[in-house]
Amino acid sequence: MKSVVCLFSILTLSFALPAAANPELARSWSEEARVLKARVTTSPESGLSDDLMKDLERFGRVATRLSASGEDTMPLPEDLACIFRGMAEETNLQLDILNSSTDPAALQGARQRLAKMLEDAAPVGQAAAIAIEAGNVMAAPVDLDHPGQCGAVHPTPEKLSLESD
Repeated sequence: MKSVVCLFSILTLSFALPAAANPELARSWSEEARVLKARVTTSPESGLSDDLMKDLERFGRVATRLSASGEDTMPLPEDLACIFRGMAEETNLQLDILNSSTDPAALQGARQRLAKMLEDAAPVGQAAAIAIEAGNVMAAPVDLDHPGQCGAVHPTPEKLSLESD
């Protein structure tokens, strides 16, 4: 029942809100990560149910939405946006393996990577919510020439002076 409520919250927020970074969406995504991790780790060895696969696909789409969100009044720090993009890509990659491979070792590896990524996702969603609420805009540059790659944080003198104000 709790997973249904979390899922409904994510769906409602993902359709009702514009592209603004939203702390509630980040928190519900975080909770959904916890629920999905439990479902992945307790699912039968024979495979993940269709419902679970669909919920994981949705989770990846919301991660993509969170990675692209932000506005002047409620910005999402770029380093967190990069992490959300990576988690969306990892979700899709592991789902592709689960959908196409027949190798038991590959399938088990994909399940383990999904579970670990979902475990890591829970605190990322919470951190994003806190950062959005605080207006923390210290950002790592994103290398747009290489999708999926995030740059290292190299604060400029201007950023350093803005942070100390």
